[in-house]
Amino acid sequence: MTWQELYASDLQGLYALWAVPLLFLVLLAIDIRRRPDRVAVEPRASRFLRVYAVVFTLETMLDPLAGGPMLRWLGLADRPEAMIVVFFFVLLGDFRVFVLVFGLEAIRAGRGLRPALLEAAAWTFVVPVCTFVGLRALTAAIGKPPAQSLWLIYELGFLVVALAMRERIVPARVQDPRLRAFLRLVLAYVAIYYGLWASADVLILATGADRAWALRMIPNQLYYALYVPFLYGVAFSRRYAATSKATHPSR
Repeated sequence: MTWQELYASDLQGLYALWAVPLLFLVLLAIDIRRRPDRVAVEPRASRFLRVYAVVFTLETMLDPLAGGPMLRWLGLADRPEAMIVVFFFVLLGDFRVFVLVFGLEAIRAGRGLRPALLEAAAWTFVVPVCTFVGLRALTAAIGKPPAQSLWLIYELGFLVVALAMRERIVPARVQDPRLRAFLRLVLAYVAIYYGLWASADVLILATGADRAWALRMIPNQLYYALYVPFLYGVAFSRRYAATSKATHPSR
């Protein structure tokens, strides 16, 4: 079996991506039951982060199932509808990042979540629109590009957005140093998995090297399996979690 064949298999594309999230859900339930009063990096957002963790762990488990076996079971894997399903979950995966950033900022500022969710939704479409424009420009310049070009343009676009969020937007909008450091760390994590995806796709397009598909498995794990456990663990860690009892957590 080549690395590309392994990458395309359900072993890599589904089962390997479910192991950590399943374990995390069990440990999360135990943690909430044993330590319901534990506070996060922003105490008033403790409940928000717990709900966020459950919702987006389930979402990242549904994603590879819907985009792989479910499409095959429905006979849609080779039809145009398959790309709609795939892009829907791509958007959800990016939406979760913006929800975290703007949701925590809103809670810290004492604002409602609805405007934050709307802002997160708006930001979610920035990279897809830029990708569409970039792909059209590339097609006009060189003709029909390789299929992997679509993903490379998208990955580079989101890498730029994640770094801009980390270096410019979060420092300008989040004044609390602990929360600001936490969000910048999460955005660095996001930039890493998009950077690794882009690096793998550059190798695929430039050399066709089979080992590039092995490299692509690493950001898959970071994106699907480890993203929520990472941010949840950091948010409630001793280093980032609030220690002051002056602000009561939301439960």
